[in-house]
Amino acid sequence: MACPKAWLRAAGMLFAAFVAGGLSVLIAKPAIANDTAPTTTDRDHALSGCHTISVGGADGWEPITYIEDNGRHSGLGIDVLRAYAKQHDIQLELQLDIPWNRSLQMLANNELDVIAGAYFTAERDRTFIYSRPFAHDDVMIFQHRDNLFKVTGLHDLIGYRGARPQGGSYGDHIDKFAEQRLDMMYSPTGNHIFNVLLNGRADYVMLGLYDGMANIYRDKLLGTIIPAEPPIVRNEVHLMFSRGSSCVRHIKNINLLIEKLDQDGTLERWTQNHLANTPAESGS
Repeated sequence: MACPKAWLRAAGMLFAAFVAGGLSVLIAKPAIANDTAPTTTDRDHALSGCHTISVGGADGWEPITYIEDNGRHSGLGIDVLRAYAKQHDIQLELQLDIPWNRSLQMLANNELDVIAGAYFTAERDRTFIYSRPFAHDDVMIFQHRDNLFKVTGLHDLIGYRGARPQGGSYGDHIDKFAEQRLDMMYSPTGNHIFNVLLNGRADYVMLGLYDGMANIYRDKLLGTIIPAEPPIVRNEVHLMFSRGSSCVRHIKNINLLIEKLDQDGTLERWTQNHLANTPAESGS
């Protein structure tokens, strides 16, 4: 078993490097949404009926989507939609306070127009329409310092009890492997997901790197909860639209905006702004 002090240093270095580097954006791949759709003109906007975009997302997924302490709905996905809405005189209805599973149901029922941050899966792709990716997220295995075991891939998790956020997806490969091979519980999302490690109900928690580190700092668990290197997977993050939304006509232009924001460094600057909201100390 590794020395706890070494793990503490590694965790601190990992988080510091992540904050310094930001959440990288991935724009090189072709857009997933259908780029053959016509570019939206002022006349198209008037005819489309897309005067308001209703937005759901995961609360607490910093820096993608989260609700600030003052109640403001925030995150990189929200920034992209706010910029587009401002350019096209569209109103946003932000509803990050709706639980994740309910948001997915509402998106499928065309009660929401878009979720402002989601991973790609083939099943979702049959139901929804994705924008091009605007960020990526490393999926990590978090462990208690008193119950460390080596993790280099999913096979190393076999025989251990794991936990992950309820209702979320980490992509087709992880989801299928977890369903078929892993002993996995699904915990409610929120700021205390690591309680299952503290009380011994689970051996590990599968969670996005920044999301996990934000919880570690918030709950004063630095040195107690450790992210195992390397990441299990790196997932692209997209906007995910309802196919029945009147706003799907705008996806091509949103893709063009994402590309522009990446090229001029705006996405990176916005990411750094959200990362700066994370506590710089362990709270001790």
